[in-house]
Amino acid sequence: MANAADRIACIRENLLDAGMTDECAEKCMRMLDEGDIPALERLLEQHRRELLDEVHKYTSQLDCLDYFTYTMKKNGGI
Repeated sequence: MANAADRIACIRENLLDAGMTDECAEKCMRMLDEGDIPALERLLEQHRRELLDEVHKYTSQLDCLDYFTYTMKKNGGI
């Protein structure tokens, strides 16, 4: 059986790996410890939306770069 401290450490590490700050991860851990699962779910969903917004931002930047590269090649250079 897994040690409770190991389980908590794994959860915290997962939150940090997901890009949360130390402060946000600690807030999540407090919510989990207090059993405030609805608030924890809201915070996780908010973080997920923020990550997805970043993905969309970088996707748009890649599209712009790809379009520039395509038109440059099509026109034989700049």
